[in-house]
Amino acid sequence: MSGLTLFGIITTILQSIVLVVIIAKTVRLMDNGKNVFLPFFFMLAMTSFLLSNMYWIAYDVLKPDTRMPIAANEIGECAMILLLSAGLDVVLKDKKKIFGEIVFAILFIGVNIALWIAWSGEWLQDVLFGIPYIYFLWLLIRGMRSRGVLARKELWLAAVMGVSVLILQIPLLYVKGFLFESIKVAFFVVMFALMAWLGVKSFRSKDYFMTLTFFLWTELSMFLTSGVYYYLAFSSNVLVLPLMYVSMKRELANDLC
Repeated sequence: MSGLTLFGIITTILQSIVLVVIIAKTVRLMDNGKNVFLPFFFMLAMTSFLLSNMYWIAYDVLKPDTRMPIAANEIGECAMILLLSAGLDVVLKDKKKIFGEIVFAILFIGVNIALWIAWSGEWLQDVLFGIPYIYFLWLLIRGMRSRGVLARKELWLAAVMGVSVLILQIPLLYVKGFLFESIKVAFFVVMFALMAWLGVKSFRSKDYFMTLTFFLWTELSMFLTSGVYYYLAFSSNVLVLPLMYVSMKRELANDLC
């Protein structure tokens, strides 16, 4: 077992402990009997995430340093995204639907799916389990736009940086040598710069839509990286979980006022 795999197992165990604590705290929020839908969907989402982690840990212990084929963890992650989406739909007050937003969500996640297929060759798995991310991203865009969490210029900045990461990823599939290394540096600089920016915005606003956008970007970044960079994104994915709980609790409190 390589050192990175061992680090991954330890990090996944740590993430699972965080998830258990969050699940327990969320269950307590449901005891007040008021607006239980948001914490209910959030709790189920975190439980699905936890079950996915349990599968990952078992697989890494039994078959270390081997790529996991389509498996139960994909179902758990897909369920998590759908359940988080259900919670977002509950709290989304502005039901205005802008055509450009759904087009952007489809194209953005569509390019991600194409990159996953190019990397793994598992087109059925990547298409099937990538589709829920389209709806998730669409809800997040609508929420941030309607609430004014980000200014219009900031929304455009996030979109441009996100698209730039995908554009930079494409030539990395084909080029080699110095050009490969140069593009790779630019790719990681933009990707982690956007991650840091979303993290700061999430921490300052503690808005539910904002923190889930940060969470989504850590997920997509993990899917596009490997090795040390994967675990850097993974570490951010762990750190955002308590912030998601805090923002969900804040959302619930605001909704009850």
